[in-house]
Amino acid sequence: MTQNRIISHLCRANILGFMRGVINIVFFVFMIFVIYRCAHPVMPSGGMKDTKPPEILKTEPPNKSARFATNKFTITFDEFIQLDNITQKVLISPPMKKLPDFKVKGKSLQVKFMEDLRPNTTYSINFSDAITDITEGNAILNYTYIFSTGDRVDSMSVSGDVYNAFDLKPVENVSVMLYKDDNDTIPLDSMPFRVQPYYLSKTDKNGHFVLTGLANVPYLIFALNDLNANYIFDQPGEDIAFLDSLVQPEYIVPMEKDTSISDSSVFVPDSVFLENPQSLIDSLDQDSVKQYEHQETNYELFLFNQKDSTQKVLGTRLLRKNVVEFAFAWPAEDVDIETLNFSADTLWYLVEMSPDKDTVMWYIKNLPVDTLDFLIMHGADTLDRFFQRLSPIEMLAKNRNKKKDKEGKKEYLKFTSNIKGTLRLDKSADLVFDYPVAKVISDSILLVEGSDSTYQPEFYFSDSLHLKMVFPLKLKEETRYALVIPDSSVIDWNGLHNQEKTIGFTTKSLRDYGIFVIDLKPAQEINYILQLMTDKEVVKRETCFSSDTTITFNYLMPGDYILKVIYDANGNKKWDSGNYIYEIQPEKVDFYPKKLTIRANWEVQEEWRLE
Repeated sequence: MTQNRIISHLCRANILGFMRGVINIVFFVFMIFVIYRCAHPVMPSGGMKDTKPPEILKTEPPNKSARFATNKFTITFDEFIQLDNITQKVLISPPMKKLPDFKVKGKSLQVKFMEDLRPNTTYSINFSDAITDITEGNAILNYTYIFSTGDRVDSMSVSGDVYNAFDLKPVENVSVMLYKDDNDTIPLDSMPFRVQPYYLSKTDKNGHFVLTGLANVPYLIFALNDLNANYIFDQPGEDIAFLDSLVQPEYIVPMEKDTSISDSSVFVPDSVFLENPQSLIDSLDQDSVKQYEHQETNYELFLFNQKDSTQKVLGTRLLRKNVVEFAFAWPAEDVDIETLNFSADTLWYLVEMSPDKDTVMWYIKNLPVDTLDFLIMHGADTLDRFFQRLSPIEMLAKNRNKKKDKEGKKEYLKFTSNIKGTLRLDKSADLVFDYPVAKVISDSILLVEGSDSTYQPEFYFSDSLHLKMVFPLKLKEETRYALVIPDSSVIDWNGLHNQEKTIGFTTKSLRDYGIFVIDLKPAQEINYILQLMTDKEVVKRETCFSSDTTITFNYLMPGDYILKVIYDANGNKKWDSGNYIYEIQPEKVDFYPKKLTIRANWEVQEEWRLE
């Protein structure tokens, strides 16, 4: 019995010890969870969704302080915050070589500068949407902390919009930069190429920008799509915009006071927030500062890609067998192309230029060599030298694998057509061949009209190389046609002939089309290009004019259209980009303010007065 009691007592002791251990472990885990929840607050479950961004309770030193003598500042919020991609979103003016150190401590953000600040300079730090709460990611939009290392805070502003020069769409995330004329060795207009700007902003999704904290002096303004993020125009692919004159900042009275300002004693008379704004206006040069009650100037910049003025070869390629394409930066009338490893007394190649004359095509006869050594010269300058195969590599491989087959796969003369099922009543039927045509057996080509009418259509070649064959047809409404090109009816200069092909198409009724008439009344007689485009901005019709005129577009398919005018300053019948070096703005474009809706069997007439 005594032994049983001892065993029972030991068992109860072990169980109690085990239970105490379990309780201690549970308590320990619970305390860790409580501590973690305190250190890492999360959104409470239930209730309405939080949509408010954090509010600023105070800044130290206060925002818009003068005589800033420290190397850091702190912003305190009413809730816990986090930073979203701060190194990419923050904008600092003037730009710094080293980004500040950003540290979040609970409900505070500390910003510490990693380089010395310039004396007597107003700085602005725009956080864009990088500061958010930790629950729903609600962002404070475009909060800017401003301070001055001098005795006063510059309080002027410049604002505006950046548009794509070709289509007038707003451009987002473009750097807009200001330069002071304060460099003894670099001219003001050369600064975008060589130095970082004095002030910097970026456009929002609407293309809008605002630069604040500016001194009351004129600035050179320059916009840059900065591909390498160095705030210098040094890449050929970087789009730019500029104005023909300097910009003068203005004083803009803010709509409401910054609640983060708690100590007004740090402000000087030209601080941004004054109880009497007119006192600031009276103290400044009245010729250069507009009265605060007037609407501020909104500058418009038009972004374009500046072409390098140097002639160069952009690329060469074998378009297809015996056809070599040369692409140049500029029109190539004064470019010489020659071959170093082959020449002949007879005509062995033909040259075609694109309408803009910046692309050259060589059509080459069958030669005893399979590779040509090309030399391209521009005056005394060698632009390029390269070796070009005259057959695609896959074709050469096939020929090697078919040595036993003397004929191999037969080659034919190929062509494309503008006929895509339906042909407009006023259009011709066009065939474009891969190679210059040497012979046409004209009486073999037939046009079938309806089910029983057949005749031989007239045709002509619209180019000197005989590449494009045009059939000027007299088409009837709601009729089925077939253009029959028999086998071997067209032969090129290498002896290739076509395979038989029948191209079927139909025509619509006149009632299926709409008509658009536009009365154009330009303010001045210069060269214009009028483009009628689909709502996807695909050009369907284009014509030129220079004075008051009425233009009619017939045979329009029903749908929505856009009307665009290009102010063709140089009269070359195309839109041209600008050039900052030569102070040439891109050619102006304008869009008709109304969307045009064309209906079947309906005529629309409009008037457009151009400025």
